[in-house]
Amino acid sequence: MLKLLSPGDAGRLRDYLMTLNFTSAHIRDDLGLADLPSCRLRNLPRLMNKTEEPTALHTLLRWFLVGTAVETRKARELIPDWAIALFCGCGLLVEGRGELIPTALLLPFDQFFVASDHPRRFESGKFADLVLWPNPTSRLLSRFTIRRPSRATLDLGSGNGIESLHAAEHSEKVVAADLNPRATEYAAFNARLNGIENIECVTGDLFEPVQGRSFDLIVSNPPFFISPSNKYLFCDNPYELDELCRKIARAAPGHLNEGGYFQMLCEWAEIKGQPWQERVAEWFEGSGCDVWILKGYTQGPAEYAEERIRETTPDSPEGDAATYARFMEYYHQRKVEAIHNGLIAMRRRPGHNWIRIEEISQAPKDPFGDSVLQTFSSRDFLDSHPTDEMMLTAKPRLSASARLEQRFELSDGGWQPISLELRLMKGFPSHVGVQPLVAEFLSGCDGERTLGELIQRLSGKVNVSAAQVQQECLDVVRKLIERGFVLP
Repeated sequence: MLKLLSPGDAGRLRDYLMTLNFTSAHIRDDLGLADLPSCRLRNLPRLMNKTEEPTALHTLLRWFLVGTAVETRKARELIPDWAIALFCGCGLLVEGRGELIPTALLLPFDQFFVASDHPRRFESGKFADLVLWPNPTSRLLSRFTIRRPSRATLDLGSGNGIESLHAAEHSEKVVAADLNPRATEYAAFNARLNGIENIECVTGDLFEPVQGRSFDLIVSNPPFFISPSNKYLFCDNPYELDELCRKIARAAPGHLNEGGYFQMLCEWAEIKGQPWQERVAEWFEGSGCDVWILKGYTQGPAEYAEERIRETTPDSPEGDAATYARFMEYYHQRKVEAIHNGLIAMRRRPGHNWIRIEEISQAPKDPFGDSVLQTFSSRDFLDSHPTDEMMLTAKPRLSASARLEQRFELSDGGWQPISLELRLMKGFPSHVGVQPLVAEFLSGCDGERTLGELIQRLSGKVNVSAAQVQQECLDVVRKLIERGFVLP
């Protein structure tokens, strides 16, 4: 296992990596090394060719990306002795038979350096305690996470600790918890390597290591695969179907401070005869939390089994048929008709709680934690302004990311308008058709004038009753506040 560097040595190593431009942008964009070595992709020859020139950076990439040994003599001609001593001292390199051999993957991820197990350890299929590198689900949870100040944050199922590293920037204290002791050790190593001292790493099952403690924020990317497999700690679990995610969702409120948020990536099964909305909503009954569930993709059992087998088992044409049959029998016995994935956000709050379930075609590509926070805030506003009289005194403003787009088509020798749409350019992709007068009305929502004033002004421009104008305007504004176009 890796050994913790001293704070001074960690800083020295970080500075050295930066002087070599050991950054995501340079490695991915300038050098064209966007993928990890993979037997399935057969990309090792290309990666070796790209790092063929004898430079210090290429030597590091040979070790920590490609995962190949470098002759000690050649390495010492390019890498300072003190840096090699640190790499060997912490266990990232071992020396043997005149070569320096890497023991882990070490790559830049966002503004951090993150160590994890190398893909070849995964492709061997022999290690249940594998610690996975940052991956698409890591990125999604990071974008999804609310980044407001937190007194205490829990990263449940921390893996290599990447979510904890992000959370440390806006949290007084972060607890990284994982069932896998190797993951806990990697998370501690990565915290020290990045000069972050406010992360506590603990080992144990689910919330057991933090009994009696509460948090302002809990984030979780649990091992949510729904399958008969129990091979890898990072993706599999011993529970039936989606019971692990249900168990986490039901336990999380007990560890949230009032006003605290829980955010999780998860999957759930759709069982014959039961709507999927009903199944997932049951997780939150009596939770004492407001809940927002965003369903993403849906896969049938056959498609899902094929993908999970491809992701988690080595190429084995002779064994694939039996594995696939085992998966399908598992789903058949449990009457699984589909598997859904999604995002869940919960907020602990006293009083009458609400649950909102919706489907999204895709998650935003940029960070959208602020949009999540705004959605809860907007719902609070609507709940606190239930009557038309209350709404008329509000001073809403159009979101700065809202854009009005008009489309035309060529007709009768000229361009004729065919649609007018309001679009959100940040957060969740959304658009809504509007009429020209509604668009004009919304342009007046500047946070200075009340809705009553804006409606009165519009009433003088249309040939309908003031009562009808008021009702239609308030209905539109309520819907647009709920969808983030208008901010209270």
